Amino acid sequence: MPTVSINTHFPGYEIIGEIGRSNARVLKARHLDTGDLVAIKHFALNTDAETLRRFRLESQLMTDIRHPNVVRVREVQLDMAMPFIVMEWIEGGSLRVLLAEGGHLDVPTTIRLGLQMAEAFKAIHPRGIIHRDIKPENILYRPLPSGELHFLLTDFGVARLREQQTQTMTGQSLMTYEYASPEQFDNPRGVDVATDYYALGVVLYECLAGRVPFSMADSAGIATFMNQVLRTPPPPVAMPQPGQYVPPSLNTLLSWMLAKDPAERLSEVNELALLLGQANVEQLQAGRSENRRPPVSSRTMAAPAGVPQPAPDPYEYESEAQTNWWGIMAGVLIIGGLVGLIFFYTQRQKTPVSKIMQDTTVVVADSSDMNVMDVDSATTQSDDQPEETATDSTATDAGTTVPTVPATGSDAVAIPDSAATPVDSTQTE
Repeated sequence: MPTVSINTHFPGYEIIGEIGRSNARVLKARHLDTGDLVAIKHFALNTDAETLRRFRLESQLMTDIRHPNVVRVREVQLDMAMPFIVMEWIEGGSLRVLLAEGGHLDVPTTIRLGLQMAEAFKAIHPRGIIHRDIKPENILYRPLPSGELHFLLTDFGVARLREQQTQTMTGQSLMTYEYASPEQFDNPRGVDVATDYYALGVVLYECLAGRVPFSMADSAGIATFMNQVLRTPPPPVAMPQPGQYVPPSLNTLLSWMLAKDPAERLSEVNELALLLGQANVEQLQAGRSENRRPPVSSRTMAAPAGVPQPAPDPYEYESEAQTNWWGIMAGVLIIGGLVGLIFFYTQRQKTPVSKIMQDTTVVVADSSDMNVMDVDSATTQSDDQPEETATDSTATDAGTTVPTVPATGSDAVAIPDSAATPVDSTQTE
């Protein structure tokens, strides 16, 4: 029988090798046009037309999602003889590989995983997409330069496709039993977002304890296992290392996510993120209390034993006192000077203007067009003329007119008006 190359089923891609195999086979390939590495997951199941139609719609929604915690779907081919989907390549591996290598995850990494899956739920659930098959195999990780792990959710819509095919031969679903919610056993087609929260609760439980709450290997059969999932409360988380701290908020979160009744189960993404954030704070506080000494009750720290404290220097205080005294004296002198200047300026403003006499003369022009001589009222006149008496300007009425002596010859002078010009009597000899 001739061998047919596998590339005939995936046109446009070069197959590099096989990554894994379960209900579907995952191949590592390279896109021939772009050279990008991709992951191809293909199915060998003969699906009916209705299932393929619903899966095509759901896969089309996934191609439009661009989110850092969701693996991007690049291409969907359901009309081929071997239906397949093409996704971006994630360097690292799956959460299942991490658990197989270490047995469990530490508390900070588990909280980080839960927070990033909450972000993935924010991207898919508002679009009406329910994953239905959350498990460690469908959570991939990418190592970061900081040493932390970046988690991504993958394989959307496959659970619905598998469930449609399960109603054959044994009549049992190909869903992963240990991560299936109680309602998935009763009505797998009628599940809602609460199913994804239950499955994530099982994943977080396994990351901490290293085992799932209910295991098929521990049960006598499928009936016993289903009875445990439907009716038995999950056992408390038992850490692999005795005495390892588990934040109380994380225990509360797991009990709420693993509730049997979907109506009572935690199924709100903001509440999930809030409890995970609170658990992270509790974990940090516990780490600080273990790595640090208890704080000293007094604010004053005691000096190290054996180290003598230097005696205070009296000259230092004396120098500080002298410095303060000179500063005070300088301030007093400055203030006193300002007060003196203000007082002096105020006294000058209070001096009466009426005591200031102006020495001025009034020139009277003669109508005969003769030369006019300026006469100082304070100057002594000729010997034959009687001495004039100075007149106080305040004694003359405002309306009094001083008569003018007619001029006779060149010796005529202008007699000053005592009412108009005050005369300084102290200058008269």
